[in-house]
Amino acid sequence: MSGRSSAGKDRLRGSSSCQVLSREELIEEVRRRIIEWEKRHWAPYPWRVKRSPYYILIAEVLLKRTTRQAVAREFHKFVQRYPDFYSIHNAPIGDIEKALRNLGLYRQRAKQLKELAKAIVEKYNGEVPDTWENLVSLPGIGPYTAGAVLSFGYGKKAPVLDSNVARLLTRLTGKQAKKLDDFLRLLWELVPDEGHDYFNYGLIDLGAVICHYRQPYCDKCPLSDICVYRLRSEGKEEEAKCLEVLYDSLEHRVT
Repeated sequence: MSGRSSAGKDRLRGSSSCQVLSREELIEEVRRRIIEWEKRHWAPYPWRVKRSPYYILIAEVLLKRTTRQAVAREFHKFVQRYPDFYSIHNAPIGDIEKALRNLGLYRQRAKQLKELAKAIVEKYNGEVPDTWENLVSLPGIGPYTAGAVLSFGYGKKAPVLDSNVARLLTRLTGKQAKKLDDFLRLLWELVPDEGHDYFNYGLIDLGAVICHYRQPYCDKCPLSDICVYRLRSEGKEEEAKCLEVLYDSLEHRVT
C-alpha cells in the first residue's frame, strides 16, 4: 500500500493534479489517502473498539456538544447500566438523567434517549433499524447519525456527514453548499464499498483535527496537493478551477 502511495504522489509532483488524474483515479486517490491516514491516527474510543448498532447510536447521542474524551470516561458505565433500548425504555427518566449528569445537557440527552427507546421498542422490537429511511425517521436522528449507525454499527456502506466533514469537503472540492445534505451526493460516490468505516472515521478525524475551522493545517493533510482550497491559497487558480470541475463531476444520485 505504501508503494502505491508513493507512486501516486510521484505522478502528481510537478504537474497539475487535474491533468494527471482521471475521474476514477481521483476517487481512488482520495479514498486511499484518507484510509491510510486514518489507520495511522485511529483513536481507540470504546464505541470504536467494540461496535454494535446500539453502542454507536448511544455514543452519537452522548457526543452531541461535548468532547470524545468526556464521553469515553462515561460510556462504559452507561452501557453497562443500560445494555439495550428495553432497559432505557423501562427506566425512570430521572435515573437516566442521573447517569448522564457528568456529561452536561443531561436532561436533553435523557429525553432523546427515552424518545428513541420508545420508538425502537414499539416499532422495531428493541432492535436499532438497519436502513437509512427508518433511521432518519427516529426522533432526533439525522443523516450523520444514520450514516454512523449503518457504516460503523452494521458494516454497511453509507456516508457519515457532520459539520467537520462538510468543512473538509468544502475546502477540498471548492463546492459551496447551502446545507449539509448538499454533500450527500458527493459522499455516496466517494465512500468505498470496502473500508468505508476507516474512510468515514478518517473524514471525521481529518475535519476535526487537521482541516480545523479556525485554520487548516494543510502541511499535515494527506489531501493537500489535490485540494482546491490549498491550490488557491498558493495562487494556482487555473489548477484549482480544473480540479474543482473534476470534483463536481463526482456527484452521484442518491438512491
